Amino acid sequence: MTFDDVGLTLTARTSEAVDRADLKPGAEALFRLFLQREPEFGFNPDITVDYPEIDQGVDSPFLDDAPAYLAKRLAELAAEGRSVGRVVILTTWADRVGAALTAAGWTGQPIDMPAGPDGTWTYALNRSDGAHTLYVEAVNEADPKIRPDFLLELHDADGRLRGGAWGSIHDRDGQRYAYLATMTLDEGLPPGVGTALGQAVDAAMRQAGVGVVHLGTQTAGPFYRRLGYRITHNLVPGLRVRTDANGQTISTDLVMMERRLADG
Repeated sequence: MTFDDVGLTLTARTSEAVDRADLKPGAEALFRLFLQREPEFGFNPDITVDYPEIDQGVDSPFLDDAPAYLAKRLAELAAEGRSVGRVVILTTWADRVGAALTAAGWTGQPIDMPAGPDGTWTYALNRSDGAHTLYVEAVNEADPKIRPDFLLELHDADGRLRGGAWGSIHDRDGQRYAYLATMTLDEGLPPGVGTALGQAVDAAMRQAGVGVVHLGTQTAGPFYRRLGYRITHNLVPGLRVRTDANGQTISTDLVMMERRLADG
């Protein structure tokens, strides 16, 4: 299948050819399209998701004293009758919270994504036999490192944006890496368009000299595995759920993934 076969046109741009600022509007439009599709997935009722209030790292209870913040949230959940057996944190603020969490008995692990947000770590604490999980996400969405370096857009014959992908590119130790921030499609497109878009991303990255692509996803792990990505970290099994066309409940894990383009 080609994009022409389904009435779509692909355009690809990189920051080597245009200014990064020129890629930003397209990246923002793709993120809005991604958010439109998000309600198709719900959250596992046995997992509480918490997004601490963080104003660019200033005056944040989580960043100022992460163990105290988490103790308060756990007490609140206990008062609601939710026995939390495991707590998982994903954060890009390891420099602010890592030492305190480690001292409090948390297990930390870095997530190395050279083109992604710096300081990305995951922390976990097993507390009891409780069936509930608390997942805390504290990520610096404004990190300038993940401004768009590449942008792929799919438009239909009427000029409407129907999907695409964008992310950042970074060099380290003689190797070029990419971070896939968003890849999404509008609803109602024919089967195979997603795979074709993933292959187009591969081609664009190879052309840009990228050897390894990283990403994180809550909902699309099985899709990316079919594209050749492998899971590097499985942070929260069964975080998201949806109902398929047959009425079956499908769950997906929060995973971090990588694709080594030399593997084919």
